[in-house]
Amino acid sequence: MKSLRCLARYAASMLPGRQTSFVLRRAYLAIALVLLPTGAFAQAAPAWESGQPIPLGTPDRRGPFSAGLTSFPIGWAKVTGAQQPDLFVIASRHSFPAGLYLYPWKATGAKGEPIYGERKQVKYPFEGNTTFFGSVVEAQGEVWGFFLDSGSSAIIATKLDKAALHFREDHRVSLAGLPRFPSVLTAVPRPDGKWSFVFSTSNGEGRAPAGPDSRDPGYVPYDGRGIWRGGTTRFHLWVMEPGSKPRQISKDEEASIWGPGTISFGRLTKAGKSAVISGSWFGNISYYEVAADGAMQLASRRYAVGEDGVLLRNPVIGTNLAVYPKADGTGMDLVASGEGALYFYRFTGRFDTHGNPVYKQPTPALLEHAQLYAGTLAVPSIVDWDGDGVLDIVAGNSEGRILFFRNRGTNRQPAMEVGVALQAGGREIFVQPGYKGDIQGPGEARWGYISPNVQDWDGDGLPDILTSDSTARHYVYMNKGTKRAPKLAGDETIYLDGLDLHGTWRVRPGVGKLGSRMAYIALDDDDEFHLYWRLDNYNLADGGKLRMDDGSSIRSNFLGAGATGRSKIEVVDWDGDGRVDLLIGTPKHHSIPNPETGLPKALGLPGTMVLFLKNVGSNEAPKYQFPVGLKHKGHLIHLGHHEIGASAGPLGPGAGMNVVVSREDGVLFFFQREHMQ
Repeated sequence: MKSLRCLARYAASMLPGRQTSFVLRRAYLAIALVLLPTGAFAQAAPAWESGQPIPLGTPDRRGPFSAGLTSFPIGWAKVTGAQQPDLFVIASRHSFPAGLYLYPWKATGAKGEPIYGERKQVKYPFEGNTTFFGSVVEAQGEVWGFFLDSGSSAIIATKLDKAALHFREDHRVSLAGLPRFPSVLTAVPRPDGKWSFVFSTSNGEGRAPAGPDSRDPGYVPYDGRGIWRGGTTRFHLWVMEPGSKPRQISKDEEASIWGPGTISFGRLTKAGKSAVISGSWFGNISYYEVAADGAMQLASRRYAVGEDGVLLRNPVIGTNLAVYPKADGTGMDLVASGEGALYFYRFTGRFDTHGNPVYKQPTPALLEHAQLYAGTLAVPSIVDWDGDGVLDIVAGNSEGRILFFRNRGTNRQPAMEVGVALQAGGREIFVQPGYKGDIQGPGEARWGYISPNVQDWDGDGLPDILTSDSTARHYVYMNKGTKRAPKLAGDETIYLDGLDLHGTWRVRPGVGKLGSRMAYIALDDDDEFHLYWRLDNYNLADGGKLRMDDGSSIRSNFLGAGATGRSKIEVVDWDGDGRVDLLIGTPKHHSIPNPETGLPKALGLPGTMVLFLKNVGSNEAPKYQFPVGLKHKGHLIHLGHHEIGASAGPLGPGAGMNVVVSREDGVLFFFQREHMQ
């Protein structure tokens, strides 16, 4: 292998300048195609297929993953006969498809993280219900599944038919006596062979402010002091034991807020006491030691902490977790998720002086033969980020991070590596709006919705990042590095007439040359497409509203308040006529260019779309025809319900301008131009 690299480098050294790195890669791949075993190369660089998810292109094909838009690990069991237990995960509604899945254990990674194989769908008693929650426990020689059924106000107790991968109903347990129907549960086996059930149950207080809802133009989330007008739902732990009435077992002051996260039961150490471990909406992980087996009495709340003694906060919003046995049998680690990837927490076996269990920092659990995973509601840009002559992908996501996916292949035979979080100003980019930075309220404090566009903004030959996010702020990360070693400065606000640029939220600005001038396109205060011209790195001049060919402005949505914004704008000459057009990634409730006949609304809200707005004016004074939904092999591209991003470029097989489109669960899809209309 070393000799092959040397030969490729020698061949590349005979060629001048900027071509060197590109040709090196092509030479190396050509040699590999001839001399390497076919199976080894196929594993390293699987081909991209039009209309399909982009495969991870690393040699081992192991990468981060999610079960769906939101993932709920609910337990483990030895189902496939592997050395370590397999994992059960629920994929929530808006997932593809939603349901219950078994991830078979395959190996352990360098950081102790579990590596799983291709998932298998598991049947359960009330299939089709996409909001069910459950708990899977291996006990009494069986794999038990306990599922909440709101329709009958009961727990459906099931046993797994391993051959059929089907949880079949065994009996039901009434939930009478609880103050409200529980949000989540965990099942606890008892020494007497019976079961106790621990629930997270709300206090019944609503969250929504009085008045219009968050899709109404009259929605007011905060009062004149900047204080949330709604309530704060709190969740307490309750237990139901055989022969006893349900009772609250966590203290009032220990309630989690806004949402419960899921709960799990296990032993952290081989000789240690049992514990109930609970997730939370905002990311903290609570630890409750059980006073004695068979009697569910909880000690005061403690927290999962890092080795620095600081409380751990799950990387994604909505902490759903399950205890997971350590490989050496000495206790329990954690697998946790939410709206984002699955993460592994390795327990150190230690407790700090306050009784808090100490964990390593979370690292992603891995999936074999993985797809490229960019985080939920990803917003991709095709760009040569590292200056090696080969196009890469840079993508923002709802977590508030921006990831760089390096292409270790070529433009037409790409091989994408796992995404690496970009830094700016010496710190990882991680946008979090906080208590009052999000227009829908503090419940969305951890959704960054960062929507970057990567362009050479100042003309110095280096790619910069221009973006907006959940706060509706517009700002730029200027690249102060070199072509081969990009380095982003901290974020700088973009201004119009001395005031920070403003408009509706979650917009990916369209950035690119229109004629000889650099344009910046965003949604304005009217939720309409607006053109601005670059004055300098941080200042814009007003270019007026963009117009249709009949002179009308271009509206984005038919709903108001939190449903506004969200357009992902790509500036590109899509039809090759020399005039720069627009591609718009939309959520399902967009209505471009007007609320009456716009798309996708006029089609009956079928889902997200990529719209093509053809420029029939000039680059200096564009005007656009009525939008057309992009089709792949004769069918409109619909990838879910939430907003999607799309970026065009000569990346992937074929000779044309291909498109990379995100699906809401973090998977990136490839569409080849030859198959598109």
